[in-house]
Amino acid sequence: MNKKREGELAKLRRDLEEANLQHEATAAQLRKKHQDAVNEMGEQIDQLQKLKNKLEKDKQNVKSELEDLRAQLDHAQKGKASAEKLSKQLEQQLSDLQVKLDDSFKQINDVTSQKTKLFGENSDLVKQLEDLEHQVSLLQKVKVSLQQQADEAKRALEEELRGKGSITSQLRNLSADLDQAREQLEEEQEGKADLQRQVSKLGSEVQQWRSRYESE
Repeated sequence: MNKKREGELAKLRRDLEEANLQHEATAAQLRKKHQDAVNEMGEQIDQLQKLKNKLEKDKQNVKSELEDLRAQLDHAQKGKASAEKLSKQLEQQLSDLQVKLDDSFKQINDVTSQKTKLFGENSDLVKQLEDLEHQVSLLQKVKVSLQQQADEAKRALEEELRGKGSITSQLRNLSADLDQAREQLEEEQEGKADLQRQVSKLGSEVQQWRSRYESE
């Protein structure tokens, strides 16, 4: 019975150690994915800002050219048809640039909104990780307590053979406590699996945004 109890305690210890390792790996992976997403969003915003600035500059250049052309039209009648055609072309270019500029503003707003959403989701995931850390800490305390109780029961078994019935009941209670601790550990592992699925979903969303802007 004691060997079985010691085997269960050893298995619980290994399960807790494995849960700790998985937790640390998940936390590191989450932090890295979050930092990568933030860096990528920052780069996209910088690129869109540069594009916006370029379009603004192009817009001003076209406006300047258009104004110069109109001034020339006021002082010269020759080539009026050609100048009007060029004026229309420049006006069309100005309109096209305005459309591109509006699109750039919209993309910047979309990226900013997505970045804010990612920050919010990351905060939720970090909170879940902290809860898991707390649960693991509680399970470790339970493990220590159960180990102490098992040691006490073992000593009592060796010293009081006449109290076999009482000790057997105590060991049975310890077995129930161990089963409960194992169930709690399994629930925490399921929670971590759900958290990993959320992290994968977050990575997919980041990849979709990356593909979208690369295609544009």
